[in-house]
Amino acid sequence: MAFTFQPFSRKQLQALYWWHPGSGREHHRMMLADGAIRSGKTVAMILSFLRWSQTTFQDQDFILAGVTAGALQRNVLSPMFQMLETLGLSWEYRRSGGLVVIGKNRYHLFGADKDNAQDKLQGMTAAGAFADEAALFPRSFVDQMIGRCSVRGSKIFLNCNPNGAFHYIKTDFIDRAEEIGLYRLHFTMEDNLTLSPEIRESYARAFQGVFYRQYILGEWVSAEGAVYPMWDDDANTYLETGPRDYRGQRRYCAIDYGTTNPCVFLDVYDDGRVFRVRNEYYWNAAAAQRQKTDAEYADDLAAFLDGDLDTQIIVDPSAASFKAELRNRGFRPLDARNAVREGIATTATLIGNRQLLVEKAHCPNLLKEMHSYVWDEKARLKGEERPLKQYDHAMDALRYLCQTKTSRFRRWHGEEQA
Repeated sequence: MAFTFQPFSRKQLQALYWWHPGSGREHHRMMLADGAIRSGKTVAMILSFLRWSQTTFQDQDFILAGVTAGALQRNVLSPMFQMLETLGLSWEYRRSGGLVVIGKNRYHLFGADKDNAQDKLQGMTAAGAFADEAALFPRSFVDQMIGRCSVRGSKIFLNCNPNGAFHYIKTDFIDRAEEIGLYRLHFTMEDNLTLSPEIRESYARAFQGVFYRQYILGEWVSAEGAVYPMWDDDANTYLETGPRDYRGQRRYCAIDYGTTNPCVFLDVYDDGRVFRVRNEYYWNAAAAQRQKTDAEYADDLAAFLDGDLDTQIIVDPSAASFKAELRNRGFRPLDARNAVREGIATTATLIGNRQLLVEKAHCPNLLKEMHSYVWDEKARLKGEERPLKQYDHAMDALRYLCQTKTSRFRRWHGEEQA
């Protein structure tokens, strides 16, 4: 399939030609494109990297890195292959070997999601590198990747969305750009000429709080205080004063499994726009001074759901033994999408849009945790963004629900999510 190139904005053209002789930026060794989501930076950077590597080198090795192999395939390789078809360049994808050969150059594929991911780069000599979503890489991988690019004339292409104000990309790259030879281009949605004002507005509605400032405004700002400051005790709760008709609605049970830690079940109904958390189960083994077995938890779940085996169970993928017990009982457990940062962003959006409601009389622990769920200040000062790991078990179950089921959900004030 060919790639349909659209008119480039001024910022995209700068990303395309920064390495050209006479651009005024060709002396920089590294280039970083950061800023808002959907701002056109990735397409421009892929094309720029392809053109630079193909016109500058022959018979050399290059690094292509993504957060995971799947993310690299989706974000970089798929559009890149389409571009190659359009440009008429010969290429070969050797999936099993993690290699793409374009002309006479070799592009080695890497996932950077593990702390030891840099070990894969050991011993490699590269003429250049392209890092997609670089702010999500471990620092050790980025340092190793830059160090591997030792061929004369090598360059490093980085792109990412902003993270916290103390993230190493901000403090050690952006803030020291001239010192380390970095050319930085900051993108906004206006730099993507293919987005209509209506589409930009819909994206703006899709994020809340710090994620709005990072993903929409493109700011490097840190999350502080409450994780969900948009929560409203009136607007995000409801009270069942009598029998409520949930017929025709999808029913889920989101579970944060724990043995020594609390174990939480959330009974949730979905009418196609709003999640209603109707009830909770909360077993705190430490407080009760007794741990429960998988069989006991399965018994409790059956009672909690009144024996309804049609309820889809959403549970942390690591709870292998409990999932096996549930399958033996006839339940249908589904592995939760458990990425923390993405899950919190999705949950925050649903809370802010009042598309997540909690029954105030039946969910005391969830409501208590909602008010005590805060960002980890010590982690923030280290450039990491994560919630404080305490009073978060119902919050984890809620995040599993929102992140796993948002693809079936209206996130954009009544518009289906693209």
